[in-house]
Amino acid sequence: MYLLADAQRLKDYRMAAGLSMKGLSKLAGLPDNAVLRIENGKTKRVNHLRAKEIAKVLRCKVDDIFIIDKPKGA
Repeated sequence: MYLLADAQRLKDYRMAAGLSMKGLSKLAGLPDNAVLRIENGKTKRVNHLRAKEIAKVLRCKVDDIFIIDKPKGA
């Protein structure tokens, strides 16, 4: 399942946690540029497992920063 990121909310939560984009990526076990790509809109759809790890590091719920990407016609 893929989720859509709210880039601004992600940035707000990340900054409130005092983390850099690279720092959040590392703590979530993602490639160094993963959060950069999400916040800049280059990555729009995020795997639910990655979203879960990001939310865990930020100590929030997944749906605080991501929404379900529903296929058209569903």
